[in-house]
Amino acid sequence: MLLFELLCKLFEYLQNHIEFVIQNFIASLSKYLKGTAQVFKRDEALPLKVAEHIVLQAGYTPKVLDGEDVYRQRRDRSVLKPRPPVVTVMGHVDHGKTTLLDSLRKTSVAAREAGGITQHIGAFSVPLANGHRITFLDTPGHAAFSAMRARGADVTDVVVLVVAADDGIMAQTVECIKLVNQAKVPVVVAVNKCDKYGADIAKLKRDLLHHGIQLEEFGGDVQAVEISGLKGTGLDALVEAVLAQAELCDCTADPHGPVEGVIIESRVDKGLGPVATVLIQHGTLRRGDVLVAKTTWGKIRMMQDEWKQPVQQATPSTPILTSGWKELPLAGSECLQGSEVEGEQKAQRVVDFRATMDQRKRNREAQARSSTPVAQARSGTPVAQVPPSDVPTMPCIPLVVQGDVAGSVEALLGVLKTHPPDQLELKIVHSGVGQITDSDVELAASLGAIILGFNVSCTKSTAALMKQREVTLIAHNVIYKLIELLKEKLETFLPLEWEEEIFGEAVLLKVFKLTGARRATVAGCRVKQGKLVRNATYRLLRQGKVIHEGPIIGMKQGTEDITTARKETECGVSFSVDPEFEVGDIIQCFTKKQTSQKLAWNLGF
Repeated sequence: MLLFELLCKLFEYLQNHIEFVIQNFIASLSKYLKGTAQVFKRDEALPLKVAEHIVLQAGYTPKVLDGEDVYRQRRDRSVLKPRPPVVTVMGHVDHGKTTLLDSLRKTSVAAREAGGITQHIGAFSVPLANGHRITFLDTPGHAAFSAMRARGADVTDVVVLVVAADDGIMAQTVECIKLVNQAKVPVVVAVNKCDKYGADIAKLKRDLLHHGIQLEEFGGDVQAVEISGLKGTGLDALVEAVLAQAELCDCTADPHGPVEGVIIESRVDKGLGPVATVLIQHGTLRRGDVLVAKTTWGKIRMMQDEWKQPVQQATPSTPILTSGWKELPLAGSECLQGSEVEGEQKAQRVVDFRATMDQRKRNREAQARSSTPVAQARSGTPVAQVPPSDVPTMPCIPLVVQGDVAGSVEALLGVLKTHPPDQLELKIVHSGVGQITDSDVELAASLGAIILGFNVSCTKSTAALMKQREVTLIAHNVIYKLIELLKEKLETFLPLEWEEEIFGEAVLLKVFKLTGARRATVAGCRVKQGKLVRNATYRLLRQGKVIHEGPIIGMKQGTEDITTARKETECGVSFSVDPEFEVGDIIQCFTKKQTSQKLAWNLGF
């Protein structure tokens, strides 16, 4: 009983003390606000300096707690050792990038690509005959995968720009040159398909000069090597050019310090869960190591090379497939072991801190977006409002997006942002990596959404649920065909539009005024273009302006009623009302019909 009384008194004391502290803080805050012109919203976080001031005014000592995070380490040059160069292969779609790499590593990846084009960023290490090793990144050349190309340019030592001699400089070639210039990465030009009919190597080299690529033969410092990726000719010279360029780049790394790397690609594996391809930049990655990548972390449980063979460790410049991630890491994000990450609990605290900071950043951005009309209202400036009746309505199509890897989803979302906003609105209600699941179907059904799937499948039970819930699935393993299918489906949601078909035109020659029982005004005219049709709609034009529009009540040639008047024939037409004809007016015969709209979506494919 005594213990219970003590607990009650302790609870009462704490309650009173907490109320006192809260009241003290409220008083300090009110006093601060009265003395300043600052205004804070109800749920707005106070700036650090303001919070410290209020705490001091309340009679307490403020203590700022720093969040836990990990950062890239400063490395002393004495610990840096030579590493294999990382070479990114870039160029326009179908210019032979993957075929070139197939010839270098004696594989046939290009033949297995859906649609005959690369749609994922590939990373693999190639041993050379001279004992050297090069890590290659194969980037897609299709227009939709610009983010993957940018990611490749950011992590590379040397870029091999593949240009087909028969095609020349194309759209994605120009984009790749811009990425190389932005990243300030040295480049080697591989002139591919030199043996193909129509190849104009001299013109290609001149065109490269126009785009800022100065070849050695024109007094620049960029090497150009003529090759045939299909036949394997010129590859030795290309490798020598790449290695020579890499020697100038000082390709070194610390193999013993904390692991630092970049997530090249990530996906969900059926058996392993979230997996990610990591390009090691510093340190040596081993099983059991803990890595942090933005707002997720993982304890590495499995490592495989590009041949899906298990490995025990991965040294700098090695691309390695890793499992053990708590959530799917974002492609392109840096992953760090860091000397501070001592275990799983520390990694979780780092991730929590980063998530909190990201949420605060999003809150600030949301407040900034909403601040302009609020500021106008406070200052008395009228905010323009559109009456509800005048607000244009357009279809809003919700989408559930699923892709095989994070880079594919990234590319899809990028393409979807280019849709014409004046015709319809696309709302991404969910995007994810992996096969389509029942939860995706239920979400789509509840929101009336379309499921957009790139290179993914679903189980038979999920397919049956999709049919039962009448959910539309648009799926394909080639990205441009997938978007074309989506475009066709979206056009069915657009409202019908009126289309005008003009049958013919006639010029008014004379006006006849009929009296008596046949009282009417008849326009005597000659057909100049096409024909006039009795049951069509007519328009009276005078100096390009519409005077009258409507049906006619009669069409005659002489005393005979007719239904059609052909070109260069004369006839008389009369309207239900007298539009006050004048000689020289144009009488236009037309019809209107409803047709389906076309989506003005220039995909650039």
